[in-house]
Amino acid sequence: MAEEEFLVPVRRADIELGKPLPFAAFDAERNLLLNRGVVVTSEQQIDVLMQKGLFRERVRAKSTSGGDSPDERAPDAAKTQGETLSFDAVKLMPGDTLQLQPLLEGQTERFSVHVIGVMKPRSLLVTAPLVDGKLIFVRDGQTYLVRAFSGLNVCAFKARILKSQLQPFPYLHLSYPDSVQAMRIRKAMRAPASIIVAVHDSEEGRQCGAGKIVDISVGGARMFSPTKVGEKDQTLWLSFKVMLGDMEEYVKTPAVIRAVGEDEDDQGKRMNVFGLQFGDLAQSQRLIIMNMVYQHLLKDAA
Repeated sequence: MAEEEFLVPVRRADIELGKPLPFAAFDAERNLLLNRGVVVTSEQQIDVLMQKGLFRERVRAKSTSGGDSPDERAPDAAKTQGETLSFDAVKLMPGDTLQLQPLLEGQTERFSVHVIGVMKPRSLLVTAPLVDGKLIFVRDGQTYLVRAFSGLNVCAFKARILKSQLQPFPYLHLSYPDSVQAMRIRKAMRAPASIIVAVHDSEEGRQCGAGKIVDISVGGARMFSPTKVGEKDQTLWLSFKVMLGDMEEYVKTPAVIRAVGEDEDDQGKRMNVFGLQFGDLAQSQRLIIMNMVYQHLLKDAA
């Protein structure tokens, strides 16, 4: 089985003449153009459809793996929980980062913009996209897939460019969405990292080692260390700084060793490897780590 996600462009190569269509096809406003199983019989018919802009629902297979153990699975294997939310529930604030992806065949680039404000129920105002400091041309009427981060969710919705303005500075009016699709970030969803860690044998105890976190999530981390700082199921205390852009957060937390092994680091040196499960983090600590995961998801999302 599979579950629906978002509309993605249909490529010409996805349609085979004389064969049943393996998906339902929609226009950019999600109006059904062709039912699944319809047979397209001519190149001219394909030309007309491609000129209209043709989209299908992207699907992802449901995971068949067993339950998660803390932080033992890669981000793309972690389960997500999808739901439909009202746009009001996303609670975007001025300065929040969004990602725009054109819903056009062959266009896979993504542009980062920032929220200026919301004019309910008329439009969402965002900054105009820039690449290397240069303004990107955006056509009025063009439809984009917009991704956003809200609390524990990565959200996505379609929006049309109502108006591109250049004065008093470049900004865009996006259409106000009726709803958004939200995918919950699970504790097991990780981001790569390179964070130096001090390891202590208790909260106020002596430092018994050091290491480097090579990936991190709100639930735990994978740490390389030149020394064996503990055994499986032992509790240690970790001290480290998490930095994201101009944000910095000091973290001191208990961590239970859930896995012990060996691996080579990025320089080929043999290291001890520890799978760690964090204790309860402060809200500010969880938020900065979730932002790291969010940025990684946006970068690597298909």
